[in-house]
Amino acid sequence: MTHHGPPKRLVVGYDGRPQTRDCVLAALDLRRRFGTIVDVLRVVDIPPIDQVGGRPDLMLLAEAEIESRTYESTRSELEELDPENELGLADHFAVRIGNPAGMLVEFAHSVDADTLMLGPHEKHGLFDFGSTTRGVIAGSDCDLWMQPCPPRPIERILAPIDLSEESLRALACARDLAAECKARVTALHAFLAPDMAYAASPGYPMSGPIYAVDDVRKLAKEEFQRTLDEFDWNGVEHEARFVEGAPAAVVLDNQEGHDLIAMGTHGRTGLAAAVLGNVAHSVLRAAKIPVLALRLKKRAWLLG
Repeated sequence: MTHHGPPKRLVVGYDGRPQTRDCVLAALDLRRRFGTIVDVLRVVDIPPIDQVGGRPDLMLLAEAEIESRTYESTRSELEELDPENELGLADHFAVRIGNPAGMLVEFAHSVDADTLMLGPHEKHGLFDFGSTTRGVIAGSDCDLWMQPCPPRPIERILAPIDLSEESLRALACARDLAAECKARVTALHAFLAPDMAYAASPGYPMSGPIYAVDDVRKLAKEEFQRTLDEFDWNGVEHEARFVEGAPAAVVLDNQEGHDLIAMGTHGRTGLAAAVLGNVAHSVLRAAKIPVLALRLKKRAWLLG
């Protein structure tokens, strides 16, 4: 995992929409509470020269003018959000011209950020999940923080796990973040009954007699409880929820009463790994509370 606990250095993708203004406010809260270094980046996407028929020399002049004007107008917006200049905008705000996903990834790498924060999914606009967010996910080494709402204190963290080593490392991150926030963790395991799993995977037969499913459920619940009993909670208050159902739906159904979802993006091999990839995708798209998707180093994002 890139790190444990709150983000150490965070890049916020800002485009002036209310949702990304919420990102700046959430980042400010992290700055105040944990000393997180926050960089704000605004990207202006200009069509390539061959698509607009412009002369390269004039296009370069136009880009410089656009960058300058965007910098000044956006700086004014950010100063309204951060009147005390806690972010240190002179050193931690930039405008780039180019592909939004590529610029965000490149900028985050240049400042050695561990987390990228984006606004919520929209069908249109800069941070459309089908374009910019997917590009960020594919190209970045950072954790991804999706902020779909105004910031609020983090008092309860929902941590979905599938009992894989990767998900337990994500649970450790949730625990450490909870310790810093004095929050409580809900460890959530979604049990996907065998008939549901096989039905979701072409080529597998339906499951056998109901007693076999009951046995699998009982064993899964026992393994879940044993795993949590053996986990080092380091004094963090926690509870366990074992819920039957499709994992993404279970996570989204249990978000109420929580302030953050902290989850990994890789699961067990085979079908479970594909399911967890789809879970990350679905939760990032549809959650109503912030999601911290934890990225394993030297592993590619797995999104269905």
